Amino acid sequence: MLKRRWLAAALCTPTLLWAQVAVPYYTSADALAALHREHTAPLARAFAAQAPELVSALQQHCNGPAALIPARTAWTQTTLAWERLAAVAVGPLVERRSLREIDFLPLRPELLQRMLAREPRTLDDMARVGTPAKGLPAIERLLWVQPVAPRSSACAYAVLAAQAVQREADALRTAFDALAATPPDDEDAAAPFVEFVNQWLGGLERLRWMGMEKPVREAGTRGGAPAFARAPSGQTGVAWAAEWAELRALARQPDSGAPAIGAGVVSIESYLRGRGHLQLADRWRAAVDQADRAMQGVNPARPASVDAAARALKGLTTLMQSEVAAGMEVSLGFSSADGD
Repeated sequence: MLKRRWLAAALCTPTLLWAQVAVPYYTSADALAALHREHTAPLARAFAAQAPELVSALQQHCNGPAALIPARTAWTQTTLAWERLAAVAVGPLVERRSLREIDFLPLRPELLQRMLAREPRTLDDMARVGTPAKGLPAIERLLWVQPVAPRSSACAYAVLAAQAVQREADALRTAFDALAATPPDDEDAAAPFVEFVNQWLGGLERLRWMGMEKPVREAGTRGGAPAFARAPSGQTGVAWAAEWAELRALARQPDSGAPAIGAGVVSIESYLRGRGHLQLADRWRAAVDQADRAMQGVNPARPASVDAAARALKGLTTLMQSEVAAGMEVSLGFSSADGD
């Protein structure tokens, strides 16, 4: 095992005074244990706690009298909990192909109509429904685009879709709790740590390209408004903010400094500083902050702001690919959002 040591990182203050800030030398096992203990497991628990609320709200609406607004609120809260967990798809999210099961995009409306006509009655029936016609996007459509009426077969379908989401949420909570409870040793951590770095980059690119840039480009070609995810519910910008918040938390060291080993998430910046790459860590932090400023100003209704945010995120991708991954001693290549 690599010997842990502390490095002194020189930080310049606005008054040009210098302070020595101790930064631990983190191993990949340290970083991975912190990831699951402090980040993925709590987010999986939050998602699993919220998913039953969506089921309950839909059941109340479907049983009558109509209660569409509470169902929409429950969908929004469940979806945001999911966005936070899925921002960096590691471990069970990849192994279970959860992104496809819960959040296949784009939704296929024609397939959804065919599945509605079949009137599935059980979760076993839903297991035979194609992923482009279920999950959170299908429920969104059934709450906003073609709102389901109480006691209708379409309303029953929405409840089943929500129950399937809840079942997957429960499985993810169990799996991430197990990872948090069993920290890996250095040898076992090597491959999952590589996966984490690649999936962080994959999550960034999913937000930048699939979420922002591609819809804007397609709209420029065909005309009309960009077909952003979460547009029917009006939650596009909020979803982007939730994803970015988690990506940022795993990329940037807190202003309070690097955590002690076992005392907090080991960000990409902290990992670089712990290995002595201080100038690279400074440039990485500056790039993250630049992207953060762009994301604070993004508005799905203003394509220019979306384009500016996408460019800033692209800067992070470029820096990760050209220098940061090497500084972390990680090979890039596996960056699929869901393991395909």
